[in-house]
Amino acid sequence: MPTRVYRFGVFELNTATQQLLKQGRRVRLQQQPRQALELLLEAQGRLVTRQELRQRLWPSGVHVDYELGLTGAIKRLRLALDDSAETPRFVETVPKCGYRFVAPVQVVTPPDRTVVTPPPVAPAQPVPTTAVARPRRRTVAGILVAVAVVGVAAGVGLLALRAPLPPPSITRVVKLTRSGRAWPQESLLSDGARLYYTEFVVGTGYRLRQILLNGNEDTVAPGLPSHTLFRALSPDHTTFIAISQDDAARGNPSPLWTVPVVGGVPRRLGSVRTNDFAWSPDGGSLAYAEEGRLLLATADADNPRLLATAPGHVICPRWSPDGRRLRFTVLGGAGELALWEVGADGSGARALRFDWPGPPMEGFGDWTPDGRHFVFVSRRDGVSNLWALEEGSDWRHRRRREPVQLTAGPVSYGRPLPSLDGKRVFALGTEPGGELVRYDGAQREFVRYLGGRAAEHLDWSRDGRWVAYAAYPEGTLWRAHADGSDALQLTTPPLRAAQPRWSPDGTRILFTGTVAGTPARILVVSADGGTPEPLVAEPHAQADPCWSPAGDSVVYGGDRDSGGRLALYRLDLGSGRRQRIPGTEGLHAPLWSPDGRRLAARDAASGRLVLCDLRSGRRLTLTRRTADYAAWSADSQFLQFNSPVGEQMVLFRVHVPDGAEEKVAEVPFKPAGSWGSWSGLAPDGSPLVLRDRGQTDVYALSVSFAEGR
Repeated sequence: MPTRVYRFGVFELNTATQQLLKQGRRVRLQQQPRQALELLLEAQGRLVTRQELRQRLWPSGVHVDYELGLTGAIKRLRLALDDSAETPRFVETVPKCGYRFVAPVQVVTPPDRTVVTPPPVAPAQPVPTTAVARPRRRTVAGILVAVAVVGVAAGVGLLALRAPLPPPSITRVVKLTRSGRAWPQESLLSDGARLYYTEFVVGTGYRLRQILLNGNEDTVAPGLPSHTLFRALSPDHTTFIAISQDDAARGNPSPLWTVPVVGGVPRRLGSVRTNDFAWSPDGGSLAYAEEGRLLLATADADNPRLLATAPGHVICPRWSPDGRRLRFTVLGGAGELALWEVGADGSGARALRFDWPGPPMEGFGDWTPDGRHFVFVSRRDGVSNLWALEEGSDWRHRRRREPVQLTAGPVSYGRPLPSLDGKRVFALGTEPGGELVRYDGAQREFVRYLGGRAAEHLDWSRDGRWVAYAAYPEGTLWRAHADGSDALQLTTPPLRAAQPRWSPDGTRILFTGTVAGTPARILVVSADGGTPEPLVAEPHAQADPCWSPAGDSVVYGGDRDSGGRLALYRLDLGSGRRQRIPGTEGLHAPLWSPDGRRLAARDAASGRLVLCDLRSGRRLTLTRRTADYAAWSADSQFLQFNSPVGEQMVLFRVHVPDGAEEKVAEVPFKPAGSWGSWSGLAPDGSPLVLRDRGQTDVYALSVSFAEGR
């Protein structure tokens, strides 16, 4: 195909440079969405079937879920183009068939740049005098310089025209475990013959297991101390570094202990207290995290020195195979993830920029043993996928600057670990799922509710006839009869819905809507379906809407006001007037009591529930502990909430008139939720919990990393 430039709207796609520009500025777009865009532009209004897109985006032999992968690629394309599936300006969905590019397209074929060879220079006639000898020398010198310049230019041109190596791709996926109990927040370790992972069993806790890679035998690692998490393996594969489970559960830094792989007595390692660390490839240094700092110490955890500081908590440091660099993940205050790197001498600390839509959610990476690729995790649209970044190439091939996507759902992969032979990437894969359960106080047990559907953020209409909820993990909004029948889907991806609230008259539903790359918004939709409409026209994020009992106003949380602080706002629906409620700085998640007399909210700093007066702004702290997902009882006397106690979620309630707090029930299983462990109340006052039915196992993904040497 000749080089073409496609122009549409304010965008331009150049097929030679493979760059998408918006008003002259580059828009970062991953390989598969870009390939989909190019095919749609080539068709220019013709329907492009899903089969055609599949053949263009994935070569034969690639093992992925094509349907979900294609849907994800189109989502990312729409985000890059600021497009909408509901009201498309560029990419139209033809249900069950494919997609069509609907905007006018201008195609420009740049002219060929033909190199014009100058005519040959006639040989100079010999002159018997010496007067022309010096000009001849200058002419010869000029020709030599010109030849050298042309040679250099040709060399530079040839270097620029080098083709990159074929992109890495997954050729086979093998599930190494079947229990579903691998703990997704602990990294994998390997000595080449064995692969270690952490298992979590409710009531038992954590324990280290080992998989023999020559036969996939999965057993508990023998002889190791209990109440310990094993987070590093020495370069000679003889020693673990471990931390205390109790400290990790409380979020506290832990002392470090060395434990022989074959079992034995733990030995304290220096005076360092940390939860994330890594031995250098030569075993002579230990890098470890201390909140927002990365430090380097000797192998015995002595003589620490600062390597880098970051705008968040430093986790998961990893050394390059040559020991010259470290990469680590930075966890931000809003839950975003970013990859950083720094030299082993403390130089060049910087964040890796991908400029993808939405807040950064990249982290937990590691190098292949030859140092030529860095495999990391990127989370988008609720799914974590593996990507590979090429670190270098040889003189014959151009380095591929953009990361290459290795997986495309529906399994969420995390904690990748390239094998020592460089042929596989081990990872933890999670298939999310949930089951709605109700606590039966008489039987003192949890039972299935609404058929055990995977639903969270339930809210009932005032007459009790209808329920609204968000499907888990998709985040789509639904409404149904109170018994779950006659369910109607009200929203579609990429919009994610949360915290639905019925209007007092039962005709509309408020909810928080989020789309990757844009601030959260409060939307309202008819209970009979239709297009969700924004309730508040303002640039900053809005969340947690709540109707007044009379239905004449809405209280909600504003992510950031002009002063950069959390606060609550009240919108008068009659006048459209919006105002910040005095004295509510630092509060979010407002909840109006059913009788309309009290407004509860959560203090963001302490995590506790407070009552606030709408007129005076005075507040009264209600709980002694952190409180998540508070819900009013029907008589407005109690607020139920959940709070972690050690490794377990516990349901509590507080009697609002006197502040008396009591335990309702311990949750004997792992809870789930899109934004933390969800709990709520049924119309009869029974506690509801979303039970985690997801399965996390260990996978081995065979990867074709092209050799450039």
